[in-house]
Amino acid sequence: MTFYEADAGAERIAAAYDQRLVPWLFEHWADRLVTAAEPGPAAKVLDLACGTGLLVRVLLGRLGDDAHVHGVDADPSMLSYASRRTTDRRVSWHQADATRIPIDTSTLDLVVCNQGLQFFAEPASVLAEVSRVLRPGGRLALAVWGPLAHNPWPKALSVALAVELGDDARLGTESVCGLGNPGQVRRLLTTARFDGIEAVEVRLTATHPVVREAIDGQLAALPSAGTIDALGPGRRDRIIDTMAHSLREWTDVDGALAVPSSCVLATGRSPT
Repeated sequence: MTFYEADAGAERIAAAYDQRLVPWLFEHWADRLVTAAEPGPAAKVLDLACGTGLLVRVLLGRLGDDAHVHGVDADPSMLSYASRRTTDRRVSWHQADATRIPIDTSTLDLVVCNQGLQFFAEPASVLAEVSRVLRPGGRLALAVWGPLAHNPWPKALSVALAVELGDDARLGTESVCGLGNPGQVRRLLTTARFDGIEAVEVRLTATHPVVREAIDGQLAALPSAGTIDALGPGRRDRIIDTMAHSLREWTDVDGALAVPSSCVLATGRSPT
């Protein structure tokens, strides 16, 4: 049973995101982030902007029976999917705004946030709220996409969407890299009074056996998936063609994709 109300279209987008995008574009970063977070076996953890629960699933594999993970997201469709996929007794799911986390002050050992901070309208307010729920000396670990110039995938997507949907679609897509400079992230954490801050850009390679299937899955997972479908199959195919053309440098003769991927990984401790 789920307690999150989501319409059928939003549910399809959540499923496409988790099944067609997460495995090849996000899973390797989730492992890196949880390793950087260094959760203790009995840690009390918050996954902020948990989406379909990827980080929660990775965390559960590294935590003991006495640990607990809170998954918080504002999107009911993501939470609906996540709560059905992961029913572990060590997990609680919460629909909430990131500036009003429904968790008591100074009760958590660790907060993780994977590809969320760049989308918050007030990241400073979010980090202040994160500091509130962490115990003194508790850890924060977060990841955001690196510079657009180091991430050909969202760059190709922004170009392709601009052709059919205009500059607003391009700018919206490029915003995923809006905190791509480690210095920006470091300054945000410093302003929020975190200690022991580290912020570094890490580069990996994302691979998919069929580039056009990867692109099709990306389009199905976008919040604008319904708008793209409404364009009709011809224009949707043109988006795929344009994006595939942009990615030709990283696509082999059999259509397999191996594209560079860059993230800023950052950690810090709440003040003691």
